[in-house]
Amino acid sequence: PWFGMDPADNLNLTQPVNPWEGSNWGMYTEYYQWSPTHNSNSPDHSVEPGQTLQGTMEYDASSDSYTLTQKIVETGVTSSQVVKCQSGKKYTVPYVVYEKTWPCKNYPSDGVVTFQDIVVECDGKDCTSSVDWAAKIKDDNCNMAAHVDKGNNKISITWDTSMESKYDNFTNTELVEMNSRGSGWGARFASRSVVV
Repeated sequence: PWFGMDPADNLNLTQPVNPWEGSNWGMYTEYYQWSPTHNSNSPDHSVEPGQTLQGTMEYDASSDSYTLTQKIVETGVTSSQVVKCQSGKKYTVPYVVYEKTWPCKNYPSDGVVTFQDIVVECDGKDCTSSVDWAAKIKDDNCNMAAHVDKGNNKISITWDTSMESKYDNFTNTELVEMNSRGSGWGARFASRSVVV
C-alpha cells in the first residue's frame, strides 16, 4: 500500500510506500517518472507488526523539489529522498492505493491497512477537508475495497484472505512477472511476496 501524489498529467508519481513482502511489511519512498523513464527509491527497512508509519511529501519552493519521507514512529527509523520537480510540475492529484495482485492467501492475514491523520496542504494551507476521496477498484480480487471515513480522517483498505482468486493457479514466476513488470521497480518486493 502507499499514498502518493501526481501532477495533472499523471506522469510523475511520488510516494511513501509500505509494501507487504510475503511475511512482513517494509517501508521506503519512491519516485517514478514515465517520460523519460526514471525511478528512484530510498533505502528500504522492515516494519514490525503494530508499528506505525508516518509518511510525508513536503514541497520546497526554493529548490522546486519534494522531500519524500517514511518514518517508523516507534523507532525513529527514517527513509527519505529529495525529488526535483520535472519541468516545474506541481503535484495536485492525491492517491491512497493497495497495488499488486496475488492469490488471496498471499495478503496479510489481518485483512486491513489504515491511513489515518491525513493532512493535505494546498499552497501552504490546510485543505484536507476539501479533498474528495473516491474509492475505486482497478482489478477486483479478494474482495479488496477502500473505505473512506472523512469524518475521522481515515482511509482503510480491506481484503479477505479466505477467498478464491483468479490468480490461484499462477506459478510463482508468473506472479512475480505480473507484479514487477519484468525487472521493473517492484521486482525486489514482488519476489519476496510469494507464499509457497
